Amino acid sequence: MGSGGQRAPRSVIPALVAAALFAALAIVLGYARYVLATHGQIAEGVVLDRTRAPYWVGKGSDGPRITVRFTTKDGRQVEDWTGDFVDDPPVGKGDPIRVVYDPDDPSMFQDVRWGGDYLGPAVFGGGAVVSAAFALWDLRPDRTARHRSHGRSSRAHADADD
Repeated sequence: MGSGGQRAPRSVIPALVAAALFAALAIVLGYARYVLATHGQIAEGVVLDRTRAPYWVGKGSDGPRITVRFTTKDGRQVEDWTGDFVDDPPVGKGDPIRVVYDPDDPSMFQDVRWGGDYLGPAVFGGGAVVSAAFALWDLRPDRTARHRSHGRSSRAHADADD
């Protein structure tokens, strides 16, 4: 692909992969927020533990997290952790907590005080747009192998021809 005026897509492929990953994260996070906001059920629970999540944990961040036990409206007992809680006043072991959970997947829950903002999905969505823009910028028609090899823009080539 690198001959005859065609470009090797080496810089385009990583940008497109990044755009796809950012978009997927935005969709997943946005969907979770949407489900809790529109279909979420409220339950009373108790904090079983409070820890700092290790950096390699996929769910949440390396900030504090709490393990919560609650019972769903249909009687299922859920024990799982979340980093989505309000820590004012500080939450500790044995404290009562109200959670909102997805009735179809009760392991998706958060403190009712946490709120349903879409900041995370917006940030990842913005990352998708920026990554896609970088890929499109590199694919624009005036970026040919000739222009790159001479290190000049198409305008510089046009001025040189005059």
